[in-house]
Amino acid sequence: MAEAPAPNDSVLDVSDSAAEPSMVANDAFDSTAQPLKRKFDALDLADEAKNASESGSPRREGDGPPKPTLPSFKPSPEFWFEDGNIVLLVHDTFFKVHRSRLCCDGSIFATMFTLPQGESANVDGQSASMPIRFADKPRRFTALLWALYALPAELRSINHSAENCMKLIDIATAAQKYAFKTTEEWALSCLVDLVKTSNHLGERKINPWRIFALATLCNSQELRQAMIDKIRERALQGKLHYSWVVTIGESLGIPELLGAGYYEIVIQKPQQWNTDGKLTEAMMQKLYIGFCKLVTFKDTLFSTPMPIANHQCPLDPNQCRARWNLLWKEGHQEGSERIPSVHVLGHLKNFADYLRRSRAYPGPCQPAWIASVEAKIKELEDPLRLYEFFSP
Repeated sequence: MAEAPAPNDSVLDVSDSAAEPSMVANDAFDSTAQPLKRKFDALDLADEAKNASESGSPRREGDGPPKPTLPSFKPSPEFWFEDGNIVLLVHDTFFKVHRSRLCCDGSIFATMFTLPQGESANVDGQSASMPIRFADKPRRFTALLWALYALPAELRSINHSAENCMKLIDIATAAQKYAFKTTEEWALSCLVDLVKTSNHLGERKINPWRIFALATLCNSQELRQAMIDKIRERALQGKLHYSWVVTIGESLGIPELLGAGYYEIVIQKPQQWNTDGKLTEAMMQKLYIGFCKLVTFKDTLFSTPMPIANHQCPLDPNQCRARWNLLWKEGHQEGSERIPSVHVLGHLKNFADYLRRSRAYPGPCQPAWIASVEAKIKELEDPLRLYEFFSP
């Protein structure tokens, strides 16, 4: 990649030593700078004050309104090709790239470049003095160009490190914006692989808020589910606090996280629910609601033997039913004193273990009894079903 032209090649002065952020490199470029200056003269005072403060110029009382300053444009260090044939200005960064790259993959650039340009010799995109302007982040656009220019080996290795998570998010976001369809699909696929294999969830390397937002933007159910599964997996491993799981679930409206998150908190002692102080008053209210509902549900569930679905005893149905009723009464009481009343799943799993260990009533019906209890456990383990207990 060639270096960007020097100031005497009729581009804006990008050196740090420029007297003002918007100083024009030479007199020949003055006419180009004037429309730009008029545009920035119209900036609101808040932006002007921000520019003034960033320039380091002290302000004193009575100085009057701050004078607007023009941005310092600079060429991209990575994507300024001497043989490029299209010049883009993204915020404050110039890109000189190849039109053919931008037109691939059915992007909007392919359509844009076929529009009539008029008879004027000065066509936007042919030089730095008349670039095609885009309202986007240079970092994001750089990531997209990287994906369009990268070698196969580079593309294959990008999902091997959590350090590349933000880059993949930028690629997918820009690809979605500019309709690079297969590039978007590739970036989303890489993110799914990265989420599934990474152990950096919850750190700055993999930001779940950004990933969920991207999954919504690109309508990627696969990425959304991969993120939910990874959060639940890390929480079960003790790597994430359930208060954090509930917080992200509430902030993004993800009931699959809320059900499991609230349940794992509520089965602890109430004084331990909010030891880190991260749960809001509304979250605490849901915990109390869930506590009452779960205790009531548990008492109702174990008050009457559970019906055995789709089972007909091959021996004596009446004797089978009597044995099941006795097992239900004995089994859910054995060892239950160690399990909190609110822990419905704990009581059911304890009863299932009792049935497996029991030798008092062996026979062809025992597998059906166990299967019936396991089906109930699976039903209640569903995050959406669990969340019903915590809904007002």
